[in-house]
Amino acid sequence: MTHKGSKIVCPSCGAENLPGTLFCVQCGTYLPSGGPLRTEPLPEQEEGRLARPRQEGNEDEVENKVINIEVEVLSTGRKVLLSADREILVGRLDAAHGIFPELDMTTDGGLEQGVSRRHARVYTRDGTCFVEDLDSTNGTFLNDERVTPYLPYAFRDSDSLTFGTMHTKVHIYTNEK
Repeated sequence: MTHKGSKIVCPSCGAENLPGTLFCVQCGTYLPSGGPLRTEPLPEQEEGRLARPRQEGNEDEVENKVINIEVEVLSTGRKVLLSADREILVGRLDAAHGIFPELDMTTDGGLEQGVSRRHARVYTRDGTCFVEDLDSTNGTFLNDERVTPYLPYAFRDSDSLTFGTMHTKVHIYTNEK
């Protein structure tokens, strides 16, 4: 890439572009600035205290509880008990693309009922359960109300979650560690 006066000359088409332009206005070619093209690591800093989220009540209470979520697929009667100690991906199995959901709805007619391969995620934070739609094609519903993609919605024991048109009921079990 060359500079002609205060203009940047595109190496592909020769068009002149204003300084600071990232892409050629004529052909769309990336115009490197000559600086680094990758993210540089920040300088190491002195280790401080790690921030912790604020919790209501006794901190040990939340940390010493194990939350399990049972999902009942209403159309088939299948019940799946999952540990909520980590994120649960809800969707359909697609080994060719490396998608292995913890809650696989394939055998329950997931494809026919509009369940996406990566449909939603379920997780807990500070003892509260959340569902988050992953911009699925047919949506996720909490108690028959559609949730906005990528926003967490808290749910409680015996609430209904619908993935596409697949209706489920969730049960939350809390045990001491």
